[in-house]
Amino acid sequence: MHYTTVDTVKQKLRVEDTTIDNELEIYIDEVDGYINRKIRRKIGTFNEYGYEITLPLTESTNPAITYDLRTIASDLVEAKFRLKTTNDETLWKQSSKELDEYLDETFGWGESHDFRMVPQLTITPTTGAAGTVITLSGTGWKPRGQIYVKTVDGSGAGALSTTTPAIPLADENGDWSAVTITVDAGTGRGSIEILAHDKINHAIENFSVT
Repeated sequence: MHYTTVDTVKQKLRVEDTTIDNELEIYIDEVDGYINRKIRRKIGTFNEYGYEITLPLTESTNPAITYDLRTIASDLVEAKFRLKTTNDETLWKQSSKELDEYLDETFGWGESHDFRMVPQLTITPTTGAAGTVITLSGTGWKPRGQIYVKTVDGSGAGALSTTTPAIPLADENGDWSAVTITVDAGTGRGSIEILAHDKINHAIENFSVT
């Protein structure tokens, strides 16, 4: 996997000549290494759960590749091509600056710290009467970690919820689904919080009791 493709770069260059494909592939490999080194220096080698961060970033890694990063990668490859053919460093300097700004905006100003995961929680439905069964799912949690669910009422009082299955576990990617809880029969009307955690991170969604 690469951060950009030959076809994408050729569209930017507005050329169809296949004789430059091998040259562009070399530049793509060099840009991959350049971006990977920048990312590794920014967020380190491991996430906060102790798992190694996979590079290059893809749609399935955490963190995942974004459209902005793909665009910057394409600009960097184009810049390498133009530097080689015209000896003009302008685009390379501009694109490198954009990469640094992207990494700062995305991962913060610090460097070489364990990457902090941002787990996501989804509940269905988000409103219902007491006794409603709520289905929960999540992404970006501790891989193979146990998920705990707590219900917090309007006064801030919380209690662990009985889940089905009894011991929800995330998969190797930190994703989980089809976990259910039941809103206690005696719960009054109003908003309650559904809180899931893995003893390191947590996420909260609101449920409206009608």
